[in-house]
Order: sequence, then C-alpha cells, then structure tokens
Amino acid sequence: MSWIIYLMGAAGFDSVRDFPEGWAPPPLGPREAVIRRIREALPSVVFSHPAEGTYHGEGFSLTFELGPWEPTPRVKLIVHGSGDEVLDVIGRVAEALDVRALDTGLGDFMRFRKDPDTGRHVWRDAPTPGQWVAPA
Repeated sequence: MSWIIYLMGAAGFDSVRDFPEGWAPPPLGPREAVIRRIREALPSVVFSHPAEGTYHGEGFSLTFELGPWEPTPRVKLIVHGSGDEVLDVIGRVAEALDVRALDTGLGDFMRFRKDPDTGRHVWRDAPTPGQWVAPA
C-alpha cells in the first residue's frame, strides 16, 4: 500500500481550503539545497538521481520525487509499507524544509504538533484494492 504526501511551502495557511484561487506555492529553493536539507534530517537517505531519493525505515520506505524543475517547487513523498516511526520521519523532513505536508488521503495538511496521528488512519485503514464499495 502507498500513501502520497506533498511537501510544499504554504506558510500562513491553516488549510488548503484557505488557498486563494490561482495561488501557487513558492519554490522550496535550489535542488542542491533541498537535497542537503533532506539529508540533514535523514542522513541515510540516498539520492541516486538528482530528482529522486529513497529512505528505508523499519517496515516502510519513502521515495522523494523532486521533479525536473529548478528551483524545486515541491517534493512528492511516496510512502510504501507501514511503520510506527513514519509520521515522525515525515515531520522531521517537513521541519527541515520549513514546509507543510499535504496528505492526499485527507486532502489537507498534516498537523504534527496538534495531532501526531493525523493521516495515520487513512494510511493504515484504507481498503485494499477490491474492497472499495461504491456509494448507494
């Protein structure tokens, strides 16, 4: 099972519903600086390509997709597997980049300090393929 998080500059917004129409997040900075800050938070992360890195934790892995753009506009974070430390790891990276973590399952920002389990129920309790039931 995978879970997608977007790490993006969205200071001043409490929710994605607060984005003005046509708003775009500011770039995170030069790719080299973004990778350096991720490595400061996760020293064992491996960037085998400047646009993609991987990190392996206990029972989970993260894929960091920076894309081809310079400066880097956002980081797409793909979570595979499960593990108790994954939310802490995502929070550390978000703090190192000074960004918000947009949980695509919830459709809003993760709030690490307010509710450390935000998003966990979506990731762990999501139906497996074939379990989806169409609304009546």
